[in-house]
Amino acid sequence: METTCVIQKTQKKQKLSEKEDIDGNIKSLGSLPEEVLRHILSFLPTEHAVRTSVLSKRWEYLWVSIPNLDFDRYTYDKRKFVERELLMNFVDRALCLRDSSSVIKRFTLCCDVLLDASRVCTWISTAVSHNVQVLNIDIRDFDVVFSLPSCLFTCKTLTSLYLNMWSYILKLPTTICFSNLKILTIKDVTFSNEYLTQQLFSGLPVLEELKLEDCSWGNLKFVTISAPKLHSLSIFKMEVLDDDIGRSGDLCLVMIVGDSLKEFYYKGLMFAEYCLYNSFRVEKAEIVTKSKYDRIPTNIARFLWNLLIGLSRVELLRLSSDMVKVLSNSPEFLPHMPMFNNLIDLIIVDNEVDIDCTVLLKILQKSPCLQTLNFSKGISLSLNWEEDDMILDPVPACFLSHLKWIKVGRYFGLEKELFAVKILLKNAVVLDKIIIAFPFSYTRNFEEHVKVLTQLLELPRRSQNCKIILE
Repeated sequence: METTCVIQKTQKKQKLSEKEDIDGNIKSLGSLPEEVLRHILSFLPTEHAVRTSVLSKRWEYLWVSIPNLDFDRYTYDKRKFVERELLMNFVDRALCLRDSSSVIKRFTLCCDVLLDASRVCTWISTAVSHNVQVLNIDIRDFDVVFSLPSCLFTCKTLTSLYLNMWSYILKLPTTICFSNLKILTIKDVTFSNEYLTQQLFSGLPVLEELKLEDCSWGNLKFVTISAPKLHSLSIFKMEVLDDDIGRSGDLCLVMIVGDSLKEFYYKGLMFAEYCLYNSFRVEKAEIVTKSKYDRIPTNIARFLWNLLIGLSRVELLRLSSDMVKVLSNSPEFLPHMPMFNNLIDLIIVDNEVDIDCTVLLKILQKSPCLQTLNFSKGISLSLNWEEDDMILDPVPACFLSHLKWIKVGRYFGLEKELFAVKILLKNAVVLDKIIIAFPFSYTRNFEEHVKVLTQLLELPRRSQNCKIILE
């Protein structure tokens, strides 16, 4: 009995001690300057920061001046109209209570517009009036005509803008100048006015990074992207919009003036012609496109060739195997393959590629300084060759002097794969390492696996220093 009493007293003292520690921590936290407390609150989700208003009288309105405001419809149950109204009212209250002198560093708005177009515009205008620096707008479901507030397009404090309008037509004002904007992402919009679209991409004097994701050029014929400090441009076209279909004969020409451009990425379908002008500084590039289109533009191969010509000075080039196949179907362009004198790393992605593909061989022959070659999804042969000496004829210069590293992914041990690896090892004179990677789905019994490994390790190597590494 005495032991039980002692334990209970000890537990009681422990609880009291814990309560005193909590109270002490709250008092210690509450004694900090308001500026420090607001900084701490800025790391919390907005709805959690608001809940701190119940802690004490001092905390009641601290949250209204926090620098980061994030209002996301996914925080609420989007299937219930009443939950949407809670979000809308919450945004109204947060902006209404905000001190007019407080700066908004980051403002994120993700919601359904429906009939509240003017309400949404007011929120964005309020963020601009509070000298917003990072603005993320993700809005959809427009039941009325919607235009972004014109003050947004002349905001002097904005450094980063993300705009997603879910296939809506982007209406632009007549005056556009983002004097401090460095990062711009535009997703899922349709450009409708050629002159104003041109104004948009010409009013970005300090822009460094531009991303265009699933955008449509609509009926536009010509656009120039000209930002003097732009160093990274990414264009993703993974979905086909209604405005893209049936326009194979008269597509938009997008001229990219790349005076400072260092990185260029294109991924997806191609429903416009992109030309790089003055792109002498591009170091990294990726062109990952698909060979299968529901209605393929007849001039798709020409578009891809023009891109390659504009990227002739890159040091790292990532190409999809589908793109290589598309170009192979247009042999008339082969004589115009540019020299890639600076190319060091070449990566083929998406699917396996045939080592005897004419376009691949031409690229290798035009890349005298190539050091690494990565077939990330494997290699094979398209034909049954009786003499492997005929495939690399002439042998690319890089195989004789610079090529040090090769990787072959998704190796299954098929005869054509083995023959392709044999060709590489036979012709790479200064090769240090070749990595053969087996896929996760690779299933062979022990004896078969040993046979595959033995075949690889016994292949003759032109380079005396070459190591075969199996993964």
